[in-house]
Amino acid sequence: MAVVKGKRVVLVGGGHAHMTVLKEARAFKDAGLRLILISPDEFHYYSGMGPGLLGGNYTPDDIRFNVRKMVERGGGEFIRGRVVRVSPERKILYLDKGGIIEYDIVSFNVGSQVAGEITVRDGADVFPVKPVYNLCLARNRILEWERKVPLRVVVVGGGPAGVEVAGCVQALLHEKGVNGEVSLVAGSGLLKELPDRARKIIRVNFRRRGINIYEGMRCREIGVGIV
Repeated sequence: MAVVKGKRVVLVGGGHAHMTVLKEARAFKDAGLRLILISPDEFHYYSGMGPGLLGGNYTPDDIRFNVRKMVERGGGEFIRGRVVRVSPERKILYLDKGGIIEYDIVSFNVGSQVAGEITVRDGADVFPVKPVYNLCLARNRILEWERKVPLRVVVVGGGPAGVEVAGCVQALLHEKGVNGEVSLVAGSGLLKELPDRARKIIRVNFRRRGINIYEGMRCREIGVGIV
């Protein structure tokens, strides 16, 4: 199929699926195509290494890609923003700050968000795991905590990500000598999609490390110092 020069290829989001495309950005320019990346941030963080960022095993630079540099290095264009509406008939993307982008081909890879409806009151220290950089902010908040006052950390979510985060927080407290307690609210069950053996291993590990597990309850609201 012949390539029509001047066509706009728009990538919405700098997620995993777009990494390979951005790596080959120069090929679009060479073919006479205009490649545009729309993303709220110039960095894409690899979520699988997020808990390690929280625990201090990695720095932000270790787990992120500069997607702006990737697209611009290949002769493409970076636009900072979020797409809030799409008109397939007119082939127009509407941005959060009022701009519009026309496209010939568009691909979406915007990543995921934290599921669930939880009311968060003003002043509460809450750090959703998405975007992943929030885990770096959570780490900084823990490290600046007043050591004389016990720190109570609650992790909401009993899936693999919640288990990893709870374990990394406890390891961080232990390593830095922060007086604190970690609790995991596991909703309908701890690692309910995994085999019994996996759940047993985590229960034994968390019990040994003093991490509390609460099952059969869900978080509905978060206030200042209380869940």
